[in-house]
Amino acid sequence: MKKWLKWLWYRMTSWRFRRTVLRLRARAWRRMLFRTRFIAVTGSVGKTTAKECLAAILSKRHRTAKTRYNRNGARGVSRTILSIRPRHRFAVVEVATEAPGQLAQSARLVRPDVAVVLAVAGTHTYNFKGLDNTAAEKARLLDFLPPKGLAILNAEDPRVRAMAAGRDIEAKMFGRSPGLDLWAEEVSSRWPARLTFRAHTSMEAEWVRTQLVGEHWLNSVLAAMLAARCLGVPLKDAAAAVAGVAPFTARMQPVPLPCGATVLRDEANGAMDTMEAALKVMREATADRRVLVVSDTSDSGERTRLRMKHLGRQALELSELAVFVGESGHYAAKAALAAGADPGRVRQYEMARDAAEYLKSELRAGDLVLLKGRSCDHLERILHAQLGAIGCWKVKCRIRTLCDACKELRPEVGLGELAGRR
Repeated sequence: MKKWLKWLWYRMTSWRFRRTVLRLRARAWRRMLFRTRFIAVTGSVGKTTAKECLAAILSKRHRTAKTRYNRNGARGVSRTILSIRPRHRFAVVEVATEAPGQLAQSARLVRPDVAVVLAVAGTHTYNFKGLDNTAAEKARLLDFLPPKGLAILNAEDPRVRAMAAGRDIEAKMFGRSPGLDLWAEEVSSRWPARLTFRAHTSMEAEWVRTQLVGEHWLNSVLAAMLAARCLGVPLKDAAAAVAGVAPFTARMQPVPLPCGATVLRDEANGAMDTMEAALKVMREATADRRVLVVSDTSDSGERTRLRMKHLGRQALELSELAVFVGESGHYAAKAALAAGADPGRVRQYEMARDAAEYLKSELRAGDLVLLKGRSCDHLERILHAQLGAIGCWKVKCRIRTLCDACKELRPEVGLGELAGRR
């Protein structure tokens, strides 16, 4: 469609009307894709990494489509379906929800042949009153499987394991317990080492070496490998494909800086469950100096003052330098100092720009930096500012996607250019 036609379309129609048209187009196109097998991936955490791993495994043997980036909302699912072509043997679709009923709408469009459910955690707590309600929403994905359809479920999560009960589906389980359809032993991931484990089935075993940082990605990798095995991919081939999957942007993604420090980007999701996993990586990491750069968390259920004080006390235990960013950071800084932290180890800045300037002069070779916060805080600007000047230091921003693709960022040196230089 030409640019002026798009402009006219957006000027003369409401967003509700455009959303409805998009959904109808996706529904009609999905009916034409009867030769493509659809795999839907959901869960409170780990969906994007599981989707990337599964798509990488399947694409080694077959033409495979997947959700671009992490566009897993209702509109993103519709656009993903419209991007799939009849030549694709498989389609891996990431499906998410922020409120009751949303997942069912997306699942009705996808109509998956295989459903993957990773975990139920405390995300979107403002819309879901308790984990049982969250689990009920995630379970709706299984309602749209065909008779005898396949569900790949996390056996270590009791709410996920119970989803198969009362449904006419075939359930396959993964986890750490021996005897499951796929289980892991000898799991290890201590920085600078990456996630490795030994995957087992009843008939074979294979070492799996990934590029991922942290043991919390184990469920995502196991789910992808089990789904692929059920779709005809040998365990050995699946392990080889997973080894080539790089960490997804801003999800425990290591980024080396020119000064010799390494930043672990994990600012795409600020949920408390992801914060605990990231802090565990830092607690166990081996580095000359561990540096924590954090703003705030979401979906914790605690008042701001209490959760920031808790974060400040944790920072004292697992880092040699803590930088708290944002208007609530003073609570964490005070808690760390009250717990006995050396004043030289704690910094607090209300503005991300000031934190970036401090880190530009402070970071040095051998530092391991965890960059963690809510998407609305846009801490990725601190990372980009270590490479050169950037064009945006807004205090408030309505956009909830990463700044990397934003036209207003205008970085002097991009991360891709930095990788090319190295």
